[in-house]
Amino acid sequence: MTSATSPSSVADSTSEVHPALFLLNGFSLFLAHSQLHLPIHAQRVLAFLAIARQDDVKCSRQAVIGKLWEDSTVDHGHGSLRTALWRIRAVHGSLISAGRNELALGRDVTTDLQQCRAQAARLLAPGGELSVEDTNSSPLTGDLLPAWDEDWLLIERERLRQVQLHALEALAVRLRNLGRYPEAIDAALRAKAIEPLRESVHAVLIDICLDEGNVAAAHGYLRQYSSVLWTELGLRPSPRLLERVRDASRLPRL
Repeated sequence: MTSATSPSSVADSTSEVHPALFLLNGFSLFLAHSQLHLPIHAQRVLAFLAIARQDDVKCSRQAVIGKLWEDSTVDHGHGSLRTALWRIRAVHGSLISAGRNELALGRDVTTDLQQCRAQAARLLAPGGELSVEDTNSSPLTGDLLPAWDEDWLLIERERLRQVQLHALEALAVRLRNLGRYPEAIDAALRAKAIEPLRESVHAVLIDICLDEGNVAAAHGYLRQYSSVLWTELGLRPSPRLLERVRDASRLPRL
């Protein structure tokens, strides 16, 4: 599958000899512009270590076995891990950093997950100017290995989803404040796609429309939100959101 950020763009922005690992929207591994191929058990090890690295965690071999081969015997789990590590090293020697008891993703390996989280952290930090690279909302989208049926991924997917949602909303607000309305609307719509029932996202989207004088679009977004909220939860938008559009448009009460 194709990741939210293209492999070539990441490879061009980093040293060509450094591997680039992609986990959003599917697993892929590149060295410069060449794709590296691994069997699924080796992919699982790399993905697990990449996710652990975002929390600056080194994993014991036993922890990796316990998560990835929890239904196997101890001997089978150790054998499977050894085979996976051999296959990974055969593809590229710097993909794994291995100690006697600990494993970690190689320090030179870049990941789209890490880049997504780093961009989100910058956008959510108070103050500071909006850099050119952070105006691109594409790296903030994408599901974490959506085709993988792994229990250990469930919490990680939700963690990432929340990070993406808050970062996209923050980006939309920053772009709105700069008067960059088309980009702000794009970021807000991406956040809306992640969580269609989140009122703060709809409020940002409506405010952008009102700022650029597009009252009809603001009212249209409010009607869409009102409809989905009522259909899904039997609720109405907050009075504050209704007043926002009503005061701007001077339309009759919904």
